[in-house]
Amino acid sequence: MPILREDVLRKICRDVFFATGIPEEDAHIVADQLVNNHLAGHDSHGTWFVPMYTKRMRSGYRDWEEHEVLRDTPCLRIIDGHGADGIVACTRAADLAVEKARKATFGFIGLRNVSHIGRLGDYTPRIAQQGMLGIVGLNGGGLFMAPFGSADRRLRPEPISIAAPRRNGPPFMLDMSMTGVAGGKIAQKIVRGEPVPDGWLINHDGNYENRASKYREPETCALLPLGGLQFGHKGYGLAMMVEMMVGPLTHAGCTKGSGEGDGGDGVMILAINIEAFTDLETYTDEVERLREWVCSARPLPGFGSIYAPGEIEEETRRQRLEGGIDLPDQVWSGIVQTAGELGVVLPVT
Repeated sequence: MPILREDVLRKICRDVFFATGIPEEDAHIVADQLVNNHLAGHDSHGTWFVPMYTKRMRSGYRDWEEHEVLRDTPCLRIIDGHGADGIVACTRAADLAVEKARKATFGFIGLRNVSHIGRLGDYTPRIAQQGMLGIVGLNGGGLFMAPFGSADRRLRPEPISIAAPRRNGPPFMLDMSMTGVAGGKIAQKIVRGEPVPDGWLINHDGNYENRASKYREPETCALLPLGGLQFGHKGYGLAMMVEMMVGPLTHAGCTKGSGEGDGGDGVMILAINIEAFTDLETYTDEVERLREWVCSARPLPGFGSIYAPGEIEEETRRQRLEGGIDLPDQVWSGIVQTAGELGVVLPVT
């Protein structure tokens, strides 16, 4: 299992993506998100995607500039990406949302017809760093989630991310799916040959499924909604509302099945200009005092600290910048093979 420095892994990914023939700036945007996801501790959204992303880039890359604007007002823009790279599209859309919010208080960008957008928590801090509240929602991804009380797959993970600026340091940031765990984390269990813990997958007998490979057999099991067998009605209800908010407003439509034309894969990006409500200093003072009060709570046995949203990711980032990023052999082999196919020379690790 190789351990790579962040800058080495970042250069490898940039070089591999650029070698497919896509614009250099786009290659950097995609590569940087994958490596940043590792730094945040979210290997489920990391470089194991390199072979898949590279294959897509080589098979007919659609430039962001080819997108079509379906509706445009001072506070919103609805965009058909026509197959544009999802990570590039969302990065551009986050900037557009901020631009609109500066003029109209709210900036809503709706996207449809873009590829895999990666980790939502990469976009909301980008908005918060501009002194705004950032919210991103997605009704995309595979049909993994069962409604509460079933093991039939009917819903997508329905993730949402929210970020808020703070006075000093990286923004507060929440990034979560409405399933108990992201599907990519089960994929990482498969890669590492590890069993799935209780509470992730449910089978049709109403029992937990611990064999990670069964995740790839849709008829046998499904991801439980957030809250599990006891409180899963909450995660399920939130998932339904994400669908009802993101699907119609982005013109992607709500999920109605797994076939073409059955809806889904819409992205909602919202920036809220805090200074239209109060000055930014007052806002950041309020949220810092909230953090100080809440995180002063005494930890229970087995808990070292009380964290505010996003602080665990920042702690992991510091650790991995110092100690490197460890990649499973299967993930590294995929990167090596892909680089070889493109004639990219890798450093000795």
